[in-house]
Order: sequence, then C-alpha cells, then structure tokens
Amino acid sequence: MEFQTRFISREDRRIARQALTGKHGFQAHVQLGEKSTVASLSDFSSLGFAITLEQEYGVSFSVGDEIQIEVSPLLNHHYRLKGVVIDRQSNKQGRIKLSAVVGHEQTCKHQDYQPIHLSLEQSLKGQIVHPFIYKQNTYFELESLSKNGFYATNINSDFTLFEGMEVTYSLGSIQGLQNVRGRVSNVALTEENNIRCFIETPNLSPLAENELSQHCFHFAQKTPRDISRAGLKADHIQELVQYRFVETQAEYEAVLKLRRKSHASRGMCAKDDPIAKFALQQDAYGRILIAFHNARVIGSALLVFAERGEKPFELDSLVPLSSFTKLPEYDELMEITAIFIEKYYQETDVLHGVFETMYREGLSAGKNYVVVASEPDWVNKYLHMGFVLTDVLFKHPKREHFLMQVMLLNKDTGKTGRGMSPILWWQVWGAVSVHLYQRRIIDYSMTQKARVTINRTLYEAYSGVQRLVRFFR
Repeated sequence: MEFQTRFISREDRRIARQALTGKHGFQAHVQLGEKSTVASLSDFSSLGFAITLEQEYGVSFSVGDEIQIEVSPLLNHHYRLKGVVIDRQSNKQGRIKLSAVVGHEQTCKHQDYQPIHLSLEQSLKGQIVHPFIYKQNTYFELESLSKNGFYATNINSDFTLFEGMEVTYSLGSIQGLQNVRGRVSNVALTEENNIRCFIETPNLSPLAENELSQHCFHFAQKTPRDISRAGLKADHIQELVQYRFVETQAEYEAVLKLRRKSHASRGMCAKDDPIAKFALQQDAYGRILIAFHNARVIGSALLVFAERGEKPFELDSLVPLSSFTKLPEYDELMEITAIFIEKYYQETDVLHGVFETMYREGLSAGKNYVVVASEPDWVNKYLHMGFVLTDVLFKHPKREHFLMQVMLLNKDTGKTGRGMSPILWWQVWGAVSVHLYQRRIIDYSMTQKARVTINRTLYEAYSGVQRLVRFFR
C-alpha cells in the first residue's frame, strides 16, 4: 500500500490550514508507543496539522519523524492521521509546537474496473457537505467513475477531508445521488492547490446507476461496453438512441455494412465481401429502420407489409406454404426481419426501441400481428416483450445447426397487455400504448381503458414497494 506525503511551502500551508482559536471543541491525542497523550491542536487541513505538546513529550519528536494523532472534532467522530514532522519550535511557556504534513493512501480505488474518464465538457459537478464544520460545503468536478465510486477534484483547499471520513454529497442532476453518504479516501493536492479525493459509493440504487450510465452514454459518448467495463449497467438507453427510417443511399449502405459486420463476426462471410451481397429482396418494398448513437448506425431492422405472390415476406422463402396455415391470416401479419444490433448494444433495450417504432407503424397500417423468426439466443428477449411461440420452426439458411423459431405478437398484447403480467406490460409497452392512444392512432374500449389504468396502478405500487425496500436496507 503506497502513501504519498507532499511537502509544500509555508505559504501553501498557511492557505490550506484552518486556524483554531478560542473554544473549538477539538480533541487530539498523540500516539507515543503504547501510550497516548493529549495535545493542543492549533491548526489543521487535509494536508497537515500543528499541535502543541508538553516539553517531556515534544522532545520525543524531531524533524523527519513519523507522527500519529487521533483527532475528534465531534462526539463519536475519530480520525487517525499519520504524518511527518517538518518543523519543531519551543514557545515561551516551555511547550513544543510540532508541524506535520499528512501522508494519504494512494491506491487505485477503481480496482479491477476500467473507469470512465470525463473531460471538462463531459463532467458532472457535485457538492459535498462538511460533516463537522457548521454550514460549510464545497463544489467539485467528477474526474472518473466506476461501480466503486468516483474521483472528485477542484475541491477548495480550505475544505478539510480526512481519510475514512463520511460525507454527505449530491451529484449533479442525478436524482438517485442526492444527499447520500460516501466515504473519503486518497486525499491529494492538485497542481492548482485544490483538493482531490476518492468518494466510495458502495450502495448505488438502480435509479442512480441508470442515470449515471445514461450520462456516460449520452453526454460522454461512451458505448455500453465502456460502461459495463466500469461495473455499471447500461440496460436503459433506448430513449437516448435515435430511430428513423432509411431515406438516403448513404444510410442504406450503412445498413448493408452493419449486416456484413454482423455476419463476419459469426464467421458467415468475409469482412471485405461486397456490401451488395447483403441486400434483400424485401429492401425494395419494405421499410428499413436504423438506430443511431453518436451519428453512427448501431442497429437496423426491416419492416415488411407483404402482398402474397408479388411482395412476399422473407419467411415465404424459408418455410413451406403449409406452415402459414398455423399462423394468422396473411393480410393481418407484419414481418420484422433482418434485425442487426451491434454486439455491445445487444444487452441493452435498443432492441425494444426498434420494436416500439415498428409496432407503431404496424398499428397505423391496420396490422394485427407482428411475426419474427428468432435465433435461439434471442427467444427469451422476445418472450419478455410478449411474443409467443408458434409450431413453425426451420433451419437457419446459412447455419444449419441453428433452429429458427417463428414467434408472434398480438397487437392486443402491446395495446393492453393481454397474456402478460400487468407490471411487465407497463414496463415494456405501457408508455407506447398510452402515446398511441393520445395520438388517436388506437382506441380503448371501456374495458381496455380500465385494464390500462389497473396495470399502471399496479406498476406504480410495485415500484413504490421496491423503493421502500431499498430505503430500509
């Protein structure tokens, strides 16, 4: 374990220290081998302190000696400071005044996580409330963060922070990190004579974690991979991704490149194959949705409203005609196919964002069912969204060991939650359904309106209970 002691000028020490005058209530004890003695603390800071001892104890220390004191600024608040003596003077009363600089632990508090570093333009700002100085607080800038906590910098030098000190802080606009407790470590002085330290965040709430991840994703332009390496979850980012349908040749070529990249990553093609090889017949009459992050295409899907014979579904070429008798009427179906999401975005809710947009289009066109062909790894994702399994299966055309499963979503499942848990439905489809109702794209019967209201009430009650459980833990 490394400790850093930084020697600074007398003027810096004068600026950094807070002089104690009158009845200040601080108690200080100096460790002398197995014993300790009371000392008079005359000034202190994050970086150093000065104490006055009786002659018999003061002579035990010389410049360069290590010294350890225990400071108690409040009842039941004890801080153990380790330092090096840099000055020793005798006063007129025959007592000895010792000045020392504090050595602070300097280790990597992010540990095995790869922290997210934020530039000044991307940074979050926060405020720390001092635990024992009355009505004193300071602002800071967040330098880097991980699941373990964050480095705070540009803290005023007269704001005293000790190793192990518990402080109350608030972090920017992060709702889940307002007036929470954190533990200070790795206190250091910056080149600008400001304080820098690490603040541990041992119990991040799901709300706080989501908000931090969204800040890193949107403002710091980090990818889900970067966020997960920092130990944070990046599940809920669909609202920060832009969705629109292809309108230009350049956008279509970007989709073809994404398809090629996905196939190449699974060994189904060479990474330099011509992109024209990945065009589909349905591209000509379907609608291609693209998802953007940082002006880069990270997902796409193809929406097809088919006409039997002339404008077929992709499924028509993959399963025999007899299989369609197990599905709803051809004219009631809309197909979502050619779904490609970049690897590190697949564990987020971007896929759900794609289906929300497609679902709105399908309902506007009067379709009653969404049909997809799912690879084994994606079946649970579709089940989570309310899709149901059918009896139609087929082998993947390029990977015969993959058995594709045809799945269906009834429009009433998305509309009111038929066949789904009320709480899950509100999480997945509730906001979409209400939005479509408000836009007059769909209508609710009295029964459906009551069902939507009940689902929402149950979800809000469930969320309230979850917050209470987290509060009392």
